[in-house]
This record gives sequence, structure tokens and C-alpha cells, in this order.
Amino acid sequence: MVQKRVDQAIFKLLKSSPQPLSTLDIATKLHLAWHTADRYCLKLQLQQKVSSFTIGKSTAWFIKG
Repeated sequence: MVQKRVDQAIFKLLKSSPQPLSTLDIATKLHLAWHTADRYCLKLQLQQKVSSFTIGKSTAWFIKG
């Protein structure tokens, strides 16, 4: 996937999800490497489009607002 498509795909997935998704869930559903999903989620967080919280060693992502 191209960079903007990855951003858009993650944002769309989180928007359609009724609950926060872990990085692993996002990577699995979009057929991405875990590290790729994590980096793009962090980029979206820097753009203030998504937020996250940590549960143990997992990070859960959700749409901000």
C-alpha cells in the first residue's frame, strides 16, 4: 500500500469499529506488518486524528473526539 492509502485504511477501519482496536488487530485486518501498522497509527496520532491507551503491553487505538 502507498502511504496515504495506509493512513486512510487505518482511519477508515478505526472509524467503523465500535470499540478501540489494538495494533495487532489493525495489522491483521489490513494485512500489514505489525511495525507498519504501529508507525502509521503513531503518525495519525501526531496529526491528532486518533488517540490511544495502553493495556499491559498492548496499545489500543480509537478515533479522537
